[in-house]
Amino acid sequence: MLKYQELDYEVELAFVIGKQGKDIPLEKAMEYVFGYTVGHDVSARDWQLKKNGGQWLAGKAMDDFCPIGPHVVTKCEIPDPHKLSIR
Repeated sequence: MLKYQELDYEVELAFVIGKQGKDIPLEKAMEYVFGYTVGHDVSARDWQLKKNGGQWLAGKAMDDFCPIGPHVVTKCEIPDPHKLSIR
């Protein structure tokens, strides 16, 4: 089991993708969004900054470091996600 001591976290808006796509043009990207939920971005700063030679990803890739949800709000319920307040 990995041990980490210096945890940091922030809330983020998570987009829930509703259909398969690849190489989607920017102007069509929102056509692939089903809805939104919250994500809890957790980082082990000791693993990012003091271990693994400063490799950034190592401090974000622990098994339990990105819980999301528990609810999804559909895109039609949120006309402008840029105006959301997340906390």
